[in-house]
Amino acid sequence: MKSFKQMIRDGEVKRADAMKVRIEDIHEEPGFNLRIDGPELRESIDALAAYIADGGIVPPLEVRPREKGGVFVVDGHRRRRAYLKIADRIRDANGELWVSVVAFTGNDAERVARVITSAEGRSLSLLEVAEGYRRLTAFGWTPEQIARKVGKTRQHVEQALILANANSDVHRLVASGKVSATTAIEAVRKHGEKAGDVLAGAVNKAEKAGKRKATSGAVHGRALPRSVVTAVEKKIGGIRERIPLEAIKALSTRHLSGGNALVQVPADIVADILQVDEWIRDARAQQEARGREKSAKKSQADIEAAA
Repeated sequence: MKSFKQMIRDGEVKRADAMKVRIEDIHEEPGFNLRIDGPELRESIDALAAYIADGGIVPPLEVRPREKGGVFVVDGHRRRRAYLKIADRIRDANGELWVSVVAFTGNDAERVARVITSAEGRSLSLLEVAEGYRRLTAFGWTPEQIARKVGKTRQHVEQALILANANSDVHRLVASGKVSATTAIEAVRKHGEKAGDVLAGAVNKAEKAGKRKATSGAVHGRALPRSVVTAVEKKIGGIRERIPLEAIKALSTRHLSGGNALVQVPADIVADILQVDEWIRDARAQQEARGREKSAKKSQADIEAAA
């Protein structure tokens, strides 16, 4: 088996001097890093630092020149922080720590896209990715362009942008892990500016029940049984067919009278609408009763276990 020296001599491998920069000259650009600080991120950096200290090999950092000297990190924020944690343990004989880097080429928007598509070693959360997409839209990128660049669907990008543009209270709940990103997106779509209050209420209810986070069901209510949904769909379809044409026309133009137009419909249609409402109310009542029964059994089991 040939050594690398032999392969270089035979022309099978080309040798080039890699770029290296002192750790003190590698900087994070304020506001550029997409990662959200928290226990999970700090734990991952600690683990990465231990790996490097034990001789582990990590990819070079991607960097760009910094106007005031040194370089800015484009990709490799976790690696930079890991190097800083153990710098004094792995410096050379001259007391310096030189870190391998490669030059990033591209504009400001492409730097953001690079962070989203790389996230080497630890995937970005959907909240972090959403912020990246929001930044790209500020550069004029459309959801279709973003989707092509990151290899995702346009629907995925649009859903993430809903989260990115949500209020800060929604972001805090997602970042804390008390609400999933998908649940938050559903809440924003349904409740708009009030989504934060709705989610906070669901979290409070979940915590009282001894749960760590609010589920989609806790926020939006449990789905109705399929049998009820089928019956409702059938009944509503029948109601629609029996509404007089004059009433339909009046409803379609109600905005012309300030939304206060009066329409006449047969009494049996009103009766059917009330029946549908009764079915839904009964189904919800049964769900709540089962929920209370389940909670009571759990509380009893906890008491017996503690006895």
